Amino acid sequence: MFMMKNLLLVLPLLGGFAPLAATVSLKSRATGFQLVTNKQLEGSKLNSNCQQLLQQTIQCDEFVANFRERGYRGSLDSPALTDSVCQATCERSLLNTRRRLAAVCASTPDMIPGYPVATLIETTLAGWDETCLKDKDTGKYCNDIIDAFEDYDSLEAMPDAQLCSYCYGAKLRIMQQSPYSAYDELFAQALETVNKRCNVKGPTDTLSPPINVNVTRPSVCTSKQTYSTRNGDTCDSIALANSVSAASLFFLNPNLLDCSSVPAGLELCLPEKCSELYKVQSKDEDCVVIGVRYGTSWAKLVKWNLALKDDCRNIYSTEPFWGRVICVSQPGGEYTDPGSPGTTPGNGDIGGEGGSGDGYANQVVPPPDGAKVAKGTTNNCGKYIQAEKGIRCPSLLAKRAMPMDLFLKINPSLGSVAECDSKIVPGLWYCLNPVHGWDQVRV
Repeated sequence: MFMMKNLLLVLPLLGGFAPLAATVSLKSRATGFQLVTNKQLEGSKLNSNCQQLLQQTIQCDEFVANFRERGYRGSLDSPALTDSVCQATCERSLLNTRRRLAAVCASTPDMIPGYPVATLIETTLAGWDETCLKDKDTGKYCNDIIDAFEDYDSLEAMPDAQLCSYCYGAKLRIMQQSPYSAYDELFAQALETVNKRCNVKGPTDTLSPPINVNVTRPSVCTSKQTYSTRNGDTCDSIALANSVSAASLFFLNPNLLDCSSVPAGLELCLPEKCSELYKVQSKDEDCVVIGVRYGTSWAKLVKWNLALKDDCRNIYSTEPFWGRVICVSQPGGEYTDPGSPGTTPGNGDIGGEGGSGDGYANQVVPPPDGAKVAKGTTNNCGKYIQAEKGIRCPSLLAKRAMPMDLFLKINPSLGSVAECDSKIVPGLWYCLNPVHGWDQVRV
């Protein structure tokens, strides 16, 4: 079944998660976030004023920080949260930051060569605009209206009352107007149908974001490990036999033209080995789910598997086909960071969504008043979260910088990764971010 509303709700750039933030008590939410962290500015050639501006607090609900990553924005499933996100003061703060960045960062416009500073604020604004779009007659949020539409087998079966509604068309048009949205060929086809059926004129073409990071292959085989291909080899078979990523194998070897049938006699440079491999099973899988499952982030999956695009959209590769086997642990082994003087681990938010931060908070806080905390959950906790009905553990962590393995350790009642979905209890509160040393001293 096509399920038309799912074109706008279940085809986001990185998958269709219910936002975690909808399950976090609004009483405990922070106001304000920074576009970048100190760590993200390391090695940057931005001028000092530009760097300072990027680290100033934007006066928005902390959930808006999720919009820094390009992706589809659907209903937040919480009127209170959406109202908090969509405050006029937030829009003013975002627009003011955009204006100041354009002026202050003019002399050093790129974070790194090919990645404009403007991308950070423009992507955030695009996400805010999509989330906060309202119906011009009822004043209701368009995402909630679209979410309530019935499912249909095709666009053609969708009634005019829905297809030609203000919200349906406006949502597609607002996405089309920004090169920083998740608007792609599928959404373009939907907008073309809307324009034709509803007698509307307007552009439907896709816009590419002005990002052109030059990633080059190394001139030498840095692993110093090579492999001579044999009859019957594929990129996946070579990857599995040598504990390497097929995506990185393809990227490092421009003489690999067909990963499904590798000719014998090629001399290939092998990537660094990794301790854990995963074979992507279907086009319905995405990097966020895989990352959470293995206690890491989609951003790290991109880093560890060199043929993956920055948005991780080609995790199930087709053109070009590099195979299905990826590293889900760091190639070459894990690096233990000894820490830097004068820095703190943050509030579990370092590095973006999908478990890419360290998962730790800075200080212990008590549970919310009247909260019933799950049995065995650590009270050395800096932030709690309440489970809602129907929530799944991967979805719970997908928008937070919290590794799955740590989450299960601090909430032992959830059992293993396989048991977590069945053991999580709606209404109970769980620790989201413990403090360092949580398992050594009880408070």
